[in-house]
Amino acid sequence: MQIHDKNFEIFITADEIQSTIKKLAGLINLDYSDKELVLVIILKGAFIFAADLVRSLNFQSQIELLSAKSYGKEITSSGNVEISLPNLNIKGKHVLIIEDIVDTGLTLSSVKSALNKFGPLSIEITTLISKPAMRKIEIDVKYIGIEIPPVFIVGFGLDYAEHGRNLPDIYAITS
Repeated sequence: MQIHDKNFEIFITADEIQSTIKKLAGLINLDYSDKELVLVIILKGAFIFAADLVRSLNFQSQIELLSAKSYGKEITSSGNVEISLPNLNIKGKHVLIIEDIVDTGLTLSSVKSALNKFGPLSIEITTLISKPAMRKIEIDVKYIGIEIPPVFIVGFGLDYAEHGRNLPDIYAITS
């Protein structure tokens, strides 16, 4: 498959993704079923993962959306994190950040720091994909779906220059 000038092949199937989401939801259900939880979804990439994850949770929660990005039209992080942060009502509440992918850690470190200013009781992170070899900043991610090597991926919400988010599988770049 080609997106713009790059070729991609299937890396993680839709079935593997859904199985991973069910596993993550089971862990989150155990930890938060008796707590007031605010789910903070990082746009744009996490919206598909978050939709499936939220539907698998067996308790009520508040949902907030925020925009954070460190990629543009490149396949590597720019290192500059842009956050569009709404006025959140999370004081004294547990917060779970839902992210599509954790690679450098820069975006989540910035988001977590910004959210801490609102006085939450706790902040944890869940991600569908983790690339530990890409970390520039160590960040504690409590719920990790799938760890992968440092390859560029697209699909299931992840994009390459705003294309490919709609793909049901995750594809890795080949050239």
